[in-house]
Amino acid sequence: MEGNLGRISAKDIAYEQIKEKILKCVLEPGQAIVNEKLGKELEISRTPLREALQRLEVEELVVRNYNGTFSVTPISIKEVKELFIMRSKLEGILIRDAIDNLTDESIEYLSYLTKMVQLTSRLENYKDTEDFGGKFHNAIYTISNNTTVVKIIFQLNDRLNRYRHLAHQHLVEIKTSSDEHEVILDAMVNRDKDRAELEIEKHIIEAMKVAVKAVEQYESANKAASEGK
Repeated sequence: MEGNLGRISAKDIAYEQIKEKILKCVLEPGQAIVNEKLGKELEISRTPLREALQRLEVEELVVRNYNGTFSVTPISIKEVKELFIMRSKLEGILIRDAIDNLTDESIEYLSYLTKMVQLTSRLENYKDTEDFGGKFHNAIYTISNNTTVVKIIFQLNDRLNRYRHLAHQHLVEIKTSSDEHEVILDAMVNRDKDRAELEIEKHIIEAMKVAVKAVEQYESANKAASEGK
């Protein structure tokens, strides 16, 4: 029994470590995964590594090649557009539900997060800006109490995180984005569901444009590097 628990634990650890490397682009899009090398690096045996990769395959973060090996799923402009558009529609649903459940306490918390997004942006602490922005969206998810849509959103966000990592260098866009949270919150406080839905969709589509630009730059840099070899 203890052996089984140990194997499950190793599989879960491997899954989390590999996933983090993929989302942070340490394992780059399209990169072949060399099991032996990765196993040594993570200090895990073949079985939990294979199980972790199979789980990541289901989540579409890795793809299985014709010979049974794995590679990191490539990125594409088509995918980034599809993911962001789907997220914008789902968050539109969630914000309407959240408005129905707003309390003085939840408004106060959302106001705090909005102020922190703006403050950290002014201080040019963009990592914190992104973190507080993420908390703002997560708070809307929680307030909505729509567990089905939230579950789908979290699955989408895992795949979107790679694009966010690439887009993080576009600091001007992050600054602009920091003002959009205040507009969204104002619509929520006024219980204007249509405007809130519109503003959050616009906010996410603007983020999509930044991510598309990041993918274009990434692909251009890779092409230049390849031609220079």
